[in-house]
Amino acid sequence: MDRSQEDALIDQIAKGVSYAFRTPILRRPSDYGMAYEDVFFPAMDGVMLDGWFIPSEGSNKLVICNHFIGANRYGYPGHLEPWTGQGGFEVNFVEAYKALHEAGYNVLAYDLRGHGHSAEGAGNITGVGAIEWRDVIGSVRYARQKLPNAKIALHSLCMGCNSTFIAMEKHPEEFADIVCMIALQPLSAAPFIERALIDNGVENAVERFNERYSYYSSFRHTDSNAIARAHAVNCPTMLVQVKDDMTTKPSDAEGIFERLPTADKKLLWIEGTPVRYEGYRYFSQKPAEMLAWYDAHM
Repeated sequence: MDRSQEDALIDQIAKGVSYAFRTPILRRPSDYGMAYEDVFFPAMDGVMLDGWFIPSEGSNKLVICNHFIGANRYGYPGHLEPWTGQGGFEVNFVEAYKALHEAGYNVLAYDLRGHGHSAEGAGNITGVGAIEWRDVIGSVRYARQKLPNAKIALHSLCMGCNSTFIAMEKHPEEFADIVCMIALQPLSAAPFIERALIDNGVENAVERFNERYSYYSSFRHTDSNAIARAHAVNCPTMLVQVKDDMTTKPSDAEGIFERLPTADKKLLWIEGTPVRYEGYRYFSQKPAEMLAWYDAHM
């Protein structure tokens, strides 16, 4: 690539991670035979978030679920245009919620700000966790209100997982009673930049990316780095990652896992695919390991 092509690629990537985009909520719990409530609650800073509460009668076990950028509480319509560029298949979280529900778990699934039906926080800017951490705290507070004395676990994905890590670092007191977490594909910017730019011969990639990223979002790549926040995750955690993910590198998950301070932790590699979005639908298709983790801790 020449300099102008490099600049165009950097600009495309920086702009792509600076703004939230909405995709349709195509499926509902009732489509799978589950009763549910449409709920809404404030993030820590007052931004209103929409979600579903799927009750399990007589159970005090609750899993809070969020999502990756561009998705929503339902999942991601990757089988429909114009969203087919990430493998061409649908990511349907509702199937995972059904597995949790049938195993006796209440489920709270919500849209992060700027996604689904939730309000925007800073216009349409996303911080890849650097703003959205406020949503995580709002969801935990609402869960305690909705189901007092519940045993609460977190099921956090990508941007939602980065948000959770940052929230834990900023306000550890909000998470003192969290029983456990599944951290599915949190992302650190350095391996992402390395994969997308440095490996393609782009010089001074970090500095050039930060310049364009700050131009669009006012953030820097370090503001949402998952490796740097992993030390704040004190609950038992299963980290899940597509091993050959073309978006990042195994060193990212390995670095996060190494820094998790809890002795009760597990790294689950998803193998046989380079498609990151396969990881997002893994537990919808194969819920056994998800259920085993939550069952062991709740």
